[in-house]
Amino acid sequence: MRILPPISPTPEQLIVLGDSKPGFVLVRGAAGSGKTTTALYRLQQLSKSWLSRRIRLGLEAPIRVLVLTYNRTLEGYISELARSQVTGNFGLELQVLTFGKWAVDLLGGAQILDRDDSARMLRPLAKSLSMDTDFLIEEVEYVLGRFEPGGLEAYLPARRGGRGTTPRVDQALRRRLLDEVIFPYTELKKRHGLMDWNDIAVAAGEVDDVPPWDVVIVDEAQDFSANQVRAMLRHLGDPFSATFVIDAAQRIYPRFFTWKEAGVEPFAKTHTLKRNYRNTKQIAAFARPLVEGLPLDDDGTLPDFNACESDGPLPVVVSGIYSRQVDYILAKLLNTVDLTTESVVFLQPRGNRWFDYLRTRLKAAGIPWTELTRASTWPTGPEQVALCTIHSAKGLEFDHVIMPGLNQEVTPHGNEDGDAQLDRLRRLIAMGVGRARKSVIVGYKADNPSTILSLLKPETYELVTL
Repeated sequence: MRILPPISPTPEQLIVLGDSKPGFVLVRGAAGSGKTTTALYRLQQLSKSWLSRRIRLGLEAPIRVLVLTYNRTLEGYISELARSQVTGNFGLELQVLTFGKWAVDLLGGAQILDRDDSARMLRPLAKSLSMDTDFLIEEVEYVLGRFEPGGLEAYLPARRGGRGTTPRVDQALRRRLLDEVIFPYTELKKRHGLMDWNDIAVAAGEVDDVPPWDVVIVDEAQDFSANQVRAMLRHLGDPFSATFVIDAAQRIYPRFFTWKEAGVEPFAKTHTLKRNYRNTKQIAAFARPLVEGLPLDDDGTLPDFNACESDGPLPVVVSGIYSRQVDYILAKLLNTVDLTTESVVFLQPRGNRWFDYLRTRLKAAGIPWTELTRASTWPTGPEQVALCTIHSAKGLEFDHVIMPGLNQEVTPHGNEDGDAQLDRLRRLIAMGVGRARKSVIVGYKADNPSTILSLLKPETYELVTL
């Protein structure tokens, strides 16, 4: 599958590239502003700067450069691009990894309690609180990821950002969550010798006697937890260059924290990328109501929807049973898209069986495809059609984005204003739409549409009823 072609830095990116001072640098970018491209340009620029310093000072140790991504799909994409930019530089060691892989490697391997197993342990404990269990499990993840193991009581008075205003989590509920769910869950893990992903992050920060990193770049940093950031900080050299590339407006996991509490302060420089270079005017107008009005954290940056320069077709919203949605989409692909040069992605809120029917239909139509979800290497074959969960599409971009089957069944949420799940879904769907350079197709079943679709403005899309 084709990756991002070489492009010239934008004026906003050139300002970031001109900043080579050591210390912490924050790059706040809006959707479509070229955050990942900026991270790669910065990788190239900092590698050259630190190699020059190595030669100037006559140092023997190699320059160690680490690029951390949140998910394996983005790891594969960035790795393919990053290595082409710095390969062949003598005296430089480069690693491009997800945080999870980096942390597990530091620990020499570990048996990890995955999120599904963790949820199964938490559900019986959470029942006593008489609230939505999925919400409570996410709240546990939020608490354990934000606060250090010895400081969980800090949750009680803390500003609870990034979690919506409903359901309401008052002091009494916080106390009960700690005493009846989090502390028993922690003891249960200890008793059975188990570690979840937060335990891995904490343990990785405690590993000694490993070479420090000179340059670290963290892409999509808004979806890292505070404990993950703390672990990375404990392995920086002196001096160091650490760059966090972030878009808090696209935060889709419960990971709010302040930079100060994670130990990242002060920033030597903060840069903001606002202009949307990826989307057409029509795609930007389609996505705009999905994020307008959402609460922004301090690091949130909304794209400049009025700065898009290219034109394209209106996004298409298809209403009909799933098989007819796919009929329409495949006909559109075969008749209007060059499948040898243009990239296409089918996005679903959930993976696994939700792609089964698509696989069958693509095979019958003679359209080769590849799967990107949780892929740690970027596919280099000729296939230009990909299947991917929306979560795994973060940081990627494609010519055409297709989201069939966007029904309420796969986008559940609460019904009150300020519902945390609804806010996150809005960010998630907007992020998926924003992966597109040329066109977008969204499909839904007429008698079960996702409520997200009600936010769209009818004048921004073409409705096709099947």
